[in-house]
Amino acid sequence: MTRTASAKRDYSLVGESTRHAIETGLASAEWYHTDVPRKVMKELMQRSDGPAIRDTIIWIAAILGSAGGIVWFWGTWWVVPFLFVYGVLYGSSSDSRWHECGHGTAFRTRWMNDVVYHIASFMLMRNPVQWRWSHA
Repeated sequence: MTRTASAKRDYSLVGESTRHAIETGLASAEWYHTDVPRKVMKELMQRSDGPAIRDTIIWIAAILGSAGGIVWFWGTWWVVPFLFVYGVLYGSSSDSRWHECGHGTAFRTRWMNDVVYHIASFMLMRNPVQWRWSHA
């Protein structure tokens, strides 16, 4: 089966694209798997509060440090790198923490996940209750 850029695909359960996906082995999960043995994967997936606490402290300290640099250098061009760092840490890092804590996977302790989840939701202007239920 040759496909062109203008060919319309049929994504229905009984369409031509479904038949093609089954023939090429894309319709099952066998096309992707990790070579890591199950026992090793279970060890790697063990959660603990230590790394998440450490990373959260570093994240908050970096945000506060860059905010301090903004205040200190306000009115000069030296403020620009601090604004950049602050913006990146505030926006992008908050999103990953929001996502993982929303699933309850960052910390082992539930209340720690909830606290960081609500802080990150505030930073991203997201309703924490609505997003948790819609994203589940």
